[in-house]
Amino acid sequence: MLHRQQAALAMLECIIFSLLVMLVGIVLGQRFRVLILVPGVAVLLPIAIGVATFSHEGLGTTLLLAVLTVGTLQIGYLLGVGFRYALVAARIGGLRSRGGPQPARRPSAY
Repeated sequence: MLHRQQAALAMLECIIFSLLVMLVGIVLGQRFRVLILVPGVAVLLPIAIGVATFSHEGLGTTLLLAVLTVGTLQIGYLLGVGFRYALVAARIGGLRSRGGPQPARRPSAY
């Protein structure tokens, strides 16, 4: 029974860490270009390996968490880019539905 609880706790740690990495990817996707993923992976990968190592997981779980970290960062980045473009499209659509900026009128010659 104790082994199942430890396995469930390890799985919960992986899920929480993956969600946090995805949130980081979403923020990066809304603010930066795709090249930000290189330093993002360089920072998050040692953190993921450290989390798995300090929770006394095996090599397989450590590698799984490392791959999961890289994948969720990229998925989060894509979601962030999608959110950014959806917000821009909504703003443009809102401007058009309200009539948008009106062109300046010329004064009459009368």
